[in-house]
Amino acid sequence: MTSSNNLSVFAPDELVALARHHIDSNRLDLALEKLKLVLAGNAPEPEAIAMTARLYAQLGLPRRAQELFQHYLALHPDAPTEQFQLAMAYFNDGQAEQAQVLWDAILERDPVHPPALYFSALHQARQGKAQDARRHLDVLLQSAASSNLYAERGRELLQSLDSATQQ
Repeated sequence: MTSSNNLSVFAPDELVALARHHIDSNRLDLALEKLKLVLAGNAPEPEAIAMTARLYAQLGLPRRAQELFQHYLALHPDAPTEQFQLAMAYFNDGQAEQAQVLWDAILERDPVHPPALYFSALHQARQGKAQDARRHLDVLLQSAASSNLYAERGRELLQSLDSATQQ
């Protein structure tokens, strides 16, 4: 394992590249070590901020992920991927209403965004708003390729809603 003292010879972009390699190799501890060094510097690269946020989400630390996604979005407010990932960090932290606000914003810009349509439908279904959920699922199933992961999940959710209606 590399110690932080030896990492001072690396430039921030090199640390980010090494962190990406460690993430790809499932060495999350080493990746986090390098990313935290980058974040501790003056004006860290936005890529490092987003990468660290994703890593925190992967590690099950949604509050840390939320903080960094918010920081990233303050720099890049129209970044749909990070906005969606922030929504997921809220959703996974039990803050579904906050997540829904972000999904709505994504769908306002891109009305056929498959992940936002699916998770918005899932949230609506859990709230007992089957019609709203169906509306999102209809758009999803009409706009996404049938092989799309969210289309597949959407079909399953629609079947679940149909089963609940028939009972």
